Amino acid sequence: MIKKYGAKVIILVMLLIGGIALYQADAGEKFSRFIGIMKEIGSNLSHGGDEQSLEVSDEELEMLDVEQIARDMEAKNISKDISAAPTELPKDEIRNEERPTHIKTTLTVAKPVDLKDLPAKFKPLKKYMHEPFKMGACQICHVPKGDNPAALVKNNIHEICYECHKTKYTKAYDHKPVKNGECTKCHDPHQSDTPKMLKGNSINDTCLKCHGKRSGAKDVTKFIDMDGKFKHKPAEKSCLECHDPHTSNYKTLLKREIGLEFCLDCHSSLKEHKDMRKWINSVRYKHGAVNNSKNKCLECHDPHASNHPNILKKDPVQTCLECHNKSLKADEDGGMLLNISQHLKENPNWHKPIRDPEGKEGGCSGCHDPHGSDNFSILRKSFTKNFYANLENKDFFCFKCHKERKITEQYTTDDELTKFRDGDVNLHNLHVNDRKGRSCRACHDEHASKYKHLIRDYTDFNSVKFPLRFIDTPNGGSCAPACHKKFEYDRVNPKGIGQKSG
Repeated sequence: MIKKYGAKVIILVMLLIGGIALYQADAGEKFSRFIGIMKEIGSNLSHGGDEQSLEVSDEELEMLDVEQIARDMEAKNISKDISAAPTELPKDEIRNEERPTHIKTTLTVAKPVDLKDLPAKFKPLKKYMHEPFKMGACQICHVPKGDNPAALVKNNIHEICYECHKTKYTKAYDHKPVKNGECTKCHDPHQSDTPKMLKGNSINDTCLKCHGKRSGAKDVTKFIDMDGKFKHKPAEKSCLECHDPHTSNYKTLLKREIGLEFCLDCHSSLKEHKDMRKWINSVRYKHGAVNNSKNKCLECHDPHASNHPNILKKDPVQTCLECHNKSLKADEDGGMLLNISQHLKENPNWHKPIRDPEGKEGGCSGCHDPHGSDNFSILRKSFTKNFYANLENKDFFCFKCHKERKITEQYTTDDELTKFRDGDVNLHNLHVNDRKGRSCRACHDEHASKYKHLIRDYTDFNSVKFPLRFIDTPNGGSCAPACHKKFEYDRVNPKGIGQKSG
């Protein structure tokens, strides 16, 4: 049936309900239903007269006996703390009504300035104009005071800017001019020939006015040298490719946390680069600089510009020696890697890639992939760790640079091919031509040596170091390692090693 309630009755009922606490069990269920009814009545009243209709059955009315509900709840010792009663809006969302003041009669009538009447310092007009300036609405920002016709309406320029421009600079790191409210350090408030009203000729020019290596800015901590021969393309295009000019949650105002994924966003999609994400995730061995270091790619590369290929921080060898100046634990097998820096200091004859780091196959990356590889020691091709190697492996790493004929030709007199000969007998071939051919590393050090031709001081055999006892002579030499007695060879006066039979 339909029951009608006057506004006064409803108010009295609601006041009665206001003294009742949160509900529980059966009494709570009845009270919950009652609250729902009261909300609907209240909503109706807010949109109509003193009386509204609501469909409530006689059974519900009998069930919703407010006095009985109160008695039931009191019997259950439910707290009567009115603050615990549910409210339609959380308290922190309730706001007092804003009360405007009556100032219409005191407002100053704006006097727009015609652009042709602007002072000479603003002429000729530039490509981009700040909208208030373009409209001649100078009084939005300025109010004449005494003999200063360009006084600002507020003391702090950023407060004026934020009247129109959204305040969004609330992240962990703020650009210093933003933090100090110095918007006009980067932006011209009137006009510019550069988008975004920038003061520089471009985004990068604006940034480098402070952050350039030769800017002389005293309050800047991060300086950038963009004069390098090799430039990072995003940095050359725009600083905003990687940085936010106002605020960021990441150090140096980067758009995301520095790390491998930051760089891989581009270096997995650029045509001129292989898919580095796929490569790094698929290779068996990853370089520790990529896999474990704090700065990832920035351990080796400058993100802006460099005078070295691949925007390396230093020349390719010195870049590697930044870390390999001590013995390091290898990821592959847990063994200790050689202190290459010390090894090079103690051995003056260097392998050519180390000796010519910026040549065609120069630097450590001539042999090692600096990111990762499926080969031991992150080598670009397989290179046996063993004393013996089968020459049938045509993909043997040393052949990447050295001619295969140096090994395969049994007889030769070509000094350009090899000087390791006794007469015309190619002693390289003699050492590697059977099932137990010695690997290159059995006699040669792949990094540096005290001797010419990178001859080792010691060779390893069954985890023991044996001296080679190599002696160099003008036309040949001799050696007496543990694997054979002393043998001499001479290109001009052969000693008879490996001579043709018959």
